[in-house]
Amino acid sequence: MPFLRVYTNAGLKNKDAGQFCERASELVANKLGKPIAYVVVSLTQETMAFGGSASAKGVLAYMDSIGFSDKEGLVKLLTEFFYERFENVDLNNINIVTASLPASDVAIAGRALG
Repeated sequence: MPFLRVYTNAGLKNKDAGQFCERASELVANKLGKPIAYVVVSLTQETMAFGGSASAKGVLAYMDSIGFSDKEGLVKLLTEFFYERFENVDLNNINIVTASLPASDVAIAGRALG
């Protein structure tokens, strides 16, 4: 199911990490047509360097899912979402890595899904 890991060195504009994760969960579930009950979103704010500069603000996100119905659309939507919610992020420093996982490589509650 969808797992979104977000790493950034930028602050959130509204300072509410829980709200960020909840809204990102809704966005991913809706765009992928997956149940929100299976979506996991994590946010880690840490020291990072973009283009060799620790003062440059950006995002590195990993989006894993059992299949993607519209990968390009999801990447565009996530990029816009990150750009709107983080302070002083350079659009060129929003990087998203996607991985389509076979169901047999995902387990929930101790059971593989495939």
